[in-house]
Amino acid sequence: MVSISIVEIPARDLERARAFYAHVFAVDLELSEVDGQRMVFFPTADEQATGLALTEGEDYVPSSEGIRLYLTVDDLESVLARAVEAGGQIAAEVEAVEGWGRYAAFRDLEGTVVGVTQP
Repeated sequence: MVSISIVEIPARDLERARAFYAHVFAVDLELSEVDGQRMVFFPTADEQATGLALTEGEDYVPSSEGIRLYLTVDDLESVLARAVEAGGQIAAEVEAVEGWGRYAAFRDLEGTVVGVTQP
């Protein structure tokens, strides 16, 4: 069996990244420390799950290359509008896939591309 335990979005400036993602997804994000590593965890419905986090450190390099993360949201257009409002850029315009839903992507303040989907 394979499952996702945690996904880390790298950040060079964790406070700036926290403010950006809090605005984009309209959630409260608090800075924490795990074994000396500064991290910001996104809220989850399951208290046992770790999920998604912002992380900074020498070996955490923001990039638009590599694995692409897609997050499911309730309102695609609102998320994209808040991303642009917070200084991000649209990386992929909204497209629909028949029988599946819609998707798009934005580039955060450090260049990482994050996809968003809406069923």
